[in-house]
Amino acid sequence: MKTTVEQVGPCRKVVKVEVPADAVASEYGAVLAEFSRHARVPGFRSGKVPPAIVERRFAKDILEEARERLLPRFYQEAVRKENLSPVAVVDVSDIQIDKQLPLTFKVTLDVMPEFQIPAYAGIPVKSRPVEVKDEEVDKVVTGIRDRQARFEAVTGRAAGKGDVVEVDYTATCDGKPMSEVAPENPELGQGKDFWVLVGDDMPLFLPGMPAKLEGMEIGAEREMEIAFPEDYRVKAVAGRKALYKVAARGLREKRLPEMDEAFFKAMGVQSLEDLKVKIRENLLDAAQSTEKNRQRDEIVKWLLESTDLKDLPQTLVEEEARHIIQDVVQENMRRGVGKDEIESNREEIFNRAAQSSTERVKLNYILTRIADEKKIEVGEADVDARLAEMAARYHMPPQKIRAEMEKRDALRGMKGNLRMEKTLDALLAEAKVTPE
Repeated sequence: MKTTVEQVGPCRKVVKVEVPADAVASEYGAVLAEFSRHARVPGFRSGKVPPAIVERRFAKDILEEARERLLPRFYQEAVRKENLSPVAVVDVSDIQIDKQLPLTFKVTLDVMPEFQIPAYAGIPVKSRPVEVKDEEVDKVVTGIRDRQARFEAVTGRAAGKGDVVEVDYTATCDGKPMSEVAPENPELGQGKDFWVLVGDDMPLFLPGMPAKLEGMEIGAEREMEIAFPEDYRVKAVAGRKALYKVAARGLREKRLPEMDEAFFKAMGVQSLEDLKVKIRENLLDAAQSTEKNRQRDEIVKWLLESTDLKDLPQTLVEEEARHIIQDVVQENMRRGVGKDEIESNREEIFNRAAQSSTERVKLNYILTRIADEKKIEVGEADVDARLAEMAARYHMPPQKIRAEMEKRDALRGMKGNLRMEKTLDALLAEAKVTPE
């Protein structure tokens, strides 16, 4: 077998392969023999058809089958012979095959980059003090009570900030009913028995309305102008103003729960002091985790800046960019961002994805090389621990999460991420940490 390798771009090579004619003839003969054993030709019993007749009848199929067997075998031999480390097959072209001639073909490959990693023991890292202030604890206590608050009907006063008002409303835009201006969004034109939290803006629905409800009493009616921003999700009203006629039908005020024995029992504590101790521990754990992640980011930045690795396999960079774009689009849609708005930011999303994908692929190569040197591996205990974390977060059994990930072939990716995390932790353990 003859091979030649040509560099055609960063991490991209073209391998030209010539398979000897005798190897082609041998494979062709083997395929012909198989066809002869199974061919069905009128006038002959199965397996008794003369090879010459089989060849005349199925010559094209026999040659194609021989090609399908020869290509992968000699591709692998060429890779071994040239000591290549392919990460993706970009193209297979210029295939020439004849039963009496050598088989020739070209394979375009993206290969692993060649680079040197810097001396990574003692990477400089700054540390920041981790503390939890009393006001942070008090804020969480207030938040807990706020989430358990009940809204109870009230009469005899006007709506204030923090109350919820039950309203009916109709709207016009430039003198036309909103139902004509935005027929595909009837909720903009009118609403009945609609509850609004006073002071809590609704930028994705009726921007500015909650603030304008302050001071209304039950039975009162009020006209208010709503200005829709230029980037509003409904293009029919984006940048326009509408007149809303609003009638207040009900009023409820927030009532916080008493901090009594029942409250503390529901929290799993004995007293307010116990609750604060538990909250402080949780906040401290979260703060320490945040600080650790920040220090990891410093190590990542140092590795990216200190490693001379500019040429990367383009197929991997493009694949990573597609994943990033998909994640960004899905996250925007979960947040209620419309398709039109996502499309208007298309160029920015693509540019950010291109930059992020390059850094991710580069970092993956660097950390993989370090993990190999340090012999860092991921065991089943590591996988089980991560599945347990995910189970607690999503309130699902670990076995179900594992089954879902196996179905999507996602466990391999998770193991890769765990190996990178363990490598960063190892680098952090060796880092030269000084107070900021």
